[in-house]
Amino acid sequence: MDYQNRVGSKIGGGGIAGTAETNQYRRERLKNLLQSKINISSDPYVFKNHLGVLECKLCLTTHMTESSYITHTTGRRHQLNLMRRAEAEKKKNNQDKDEENKEELIEKRHWKTIGKPIYKVSKIRDPVSLSKGLIVLLRLDKIKANVKPLYRFMSAFEQKKEETDLSYQYLIISAEPYENIAFKIPSDTIDLSNGRTWDYWDPDTKEYCIQFFYLNE
Repeated sequence: MDYQNRVGSKIGGGGIAGTAETNQYRRERLKNLLQSKINISSDPYVFKNHLGVLECKLCLTTHMTESSYITHTTGRRHQLNLMRRAEAEKKKNNQDKDEENKEELIEKRHWKTIGKPIYKVSKIRDPVSLSKGLIVLLRLDKIKANVKPLYRFMSAFEQKKEETDLSYQYLIISAEPYENIAFKIPSDTIDLSNGRTWDYWDPDTKEYCIQFFYLNE
């Protein structure tokens, strides 16, 4: 630091710098060193708001100058938050890998199909609430022993057979060794409350029945 031309100093000699001047010189030197090593534009956690103030999205702090932000990034708080973020991302990645491994371990069932079952669909209406509903009855004479039919409702986004139409949803029924059968039904909200949607499998008559009602809009 050049201390020439200071009051009380000789020409060619250096006077004693004050505390404020020394701190200012140290800050300027630190700023130059940090800016030569750190590129703020590549930092994913810095954000300049509409007032031109720099914000650290990781620590939720604000900084008026770039040197202030750079100094913050070398501090203990920012470094600890970086470590916590890295640990959280590592944990999440491990969980995702575990879920993928579980999915790979669950073998998808396949069987030789024998065609579609006989079925009948009837419209119904609740005598009290006047809600509309459907009853689906299937005959499964050749169903595999000890197998109970299953059903699920599928949105228009899940199926890949037809173009997506938000006016409809699908009722899918599976019963080995029959082909899975799908019923295209209105996309009105189904009443899933207790007793409003139910299914019944009779292993003696080999008949499977599903009944459900829509909610009144």
